[in-house]
Amino acid sequence: MSRIRVVLVSSGGSTKDSEHYFFKLANFEETLKQWTQSDNHIQSEVSHKLAEWFEGGLRDWDISRDAPYFGFEIPDAPGKFFYVWLDAPIGYLASFKHYCDNNNIDFEAFMEPDSDTEMVHFIGKDIIYFHALFWPAMLTGAGLKLPNHIFAHGFLTVDG
Repeated sequence: MSRIRVVLVSSGGSTKDSEHYFFKLANFEETLKQWTQSDNHIQSEVSHKLAEWFEGGLRDWDISRDAPYFGFEIPDAPGKFFYVWLDAPIGYLASFKHYCDNNNIDFEAFMEPDSDTEMVHFIGKDIIYFHALFWPAMLTGAGLKLPNHIFAHGFLTVDG
């Protein structure tokens, strides 16, 4: 994670200095490129759409938001909150871990990278990059299993 000072511009034209925290998505570029282009993890249409993200190289992902915002405040960063698309998937796994802990189930056996657990995501196309780029990068960085499949509804066009 890196910190960068940015200038935010409101719709009214006023500016505000703000320090933001970034996830170094580019550190996972080769892994993500290989994962999204192989093994039928995602539909071919989605794979082609994701290829656009790799054309110019993956950029760092801004994972912070200024107050007022909802969610989890970043430790030692008053008034800064984690972006919901960073903390929400972690919450899903935390809930599953809580269930495992309360029912004597081995969470790590489900989540180790070579686990035979099948993890499937059903999503809308507008959140593909969260589920097929950001989340797999986070899982890889944490040494956890990647989804086996991500199913997104198709890309439709008007008049062909």
